Amino acid sequence: MQMKPDLVYSVLCDDVRQEVNGKFIFIGVFQTLWAQRFPAVYHRICIANAWYNGIGEFSARSVIIAPDKKTMIIESVPVKISLTEVNKGSIVVNFFQNVRFTGPGIYWVELKLGDMLVTRYPFRVQQASPVQQPPPHA
Repeated sequence: MQMKPDLVYSVLCDDVRQEVNGKFIFIGVFQTLWAQRFPAVYHRICIANAWYNGIGEFSARSVIIAPDKKTMIIESVPVKISLTEVNKGSIVVNFFQNVRFTGPGIYWVELKLGDMLVTRYPFRVQQASPVQQPPPHA
């Protein structure tokens, strides 16, 4: 019997570490990325997804989509999830390097199980204000 898992959480952050005891540490959780100029390259983005309450083998992917909701910016390789007990889960972490954003706007994270879109959520990429210079000393 196969039963599709639930997406329990998804965390968008700068980095993910796993301690010796198995606990995950999410570093730099964000909803907005700031850039001095565009196009901008963000050197590392991580998406951690927890899949629980399923039975069977599945393929999961994370995708970052442009503000037009059509153009794919980057996509993870499909990750195989093997769930053997309903109350056990799998945490899948996707690491993306050198992600290029052409301009400011609302970008989207899409999470897919097989070919099915499970959820989509937004994050912002914004132009940073120029840093004001301190007044010269008299």
